Amino acid sequence: MRLPGAEDRTVVIGPTGSGKTVGAAWILSKQRFDKRPWVAIDFKEEILWDELGSPPMRKLKLGDMPGKLGLYRMEVMPGQEDELNDWFWKVWKRGDIGLFADEVSLFPKHIPRNGFRAILRQGRSKHIPVIACTQRPVDCDREVFTESQYRMLYGIEDMARDYPVIKGLFGRADVREPLPPHHFYWYDAKLREVERLRPVPKPASVIVSLRDVVPRQWSLAG
Repeated sequence: MRLPGAEDRTVVIGPTGSGKTVGAAWILSKQRFDKRPWVAIDFKEEILWDELGSPPMRKLKLGDMPGKLGLYRMEVMPGQEDELNDWFWKVWKRGDIGLFADEVSLFPKHIPRNGFRAILRQGRSKHIPVIACTQRPVDCDREVFTESQYRMLYGIEDMARDYPVIKGLFGRADVREPLPPHHFYWYDAKLREVERLRPVPKPASVIVSLRDVVPRQWSLAG
């Protein structure tokens, strides 16, 4: 199993309670925080980030830019779509920032000059890796999926509406078969290979892993 690198996009799909957030956070814990900052865009006051605490995770106000290194949490509220889109363009211009989104379906979509779409299209050249989660693929911009190099599937919530979006994203594999709790399908687009994998480590272990990789670089952030 190859893990996403510094320029890759990863999408994680699964219904509530499937384990997708922990799986995505585990992928995040494997990133190089000594090379660039990562910003978790938080729409739902994620409990996992509360448990991780500050430090190592620092709060970032919507519209502000992170320091050179470290891990940041930026809370976004309904009605702040325009401010978020403006912030995406700042990220696009600066580059070299990782983005983690726990519910990418809430990102602004049907607006002129979509900043997140530009990041998906040009993120590799600008060194903007993305880890994007969603429980409703039908509500997401399709480029979230087509521009991803890695795809992680914990299950399909609405087979009638979501499966047509997912179909074809995992090669020829039939991913409709239900999996045991917290197991997932993993697709590597470059290798065109699908694997059925067991659960990632438990939330407490993922938190420990994040604390291990972030604090030693913390003094360099800002």
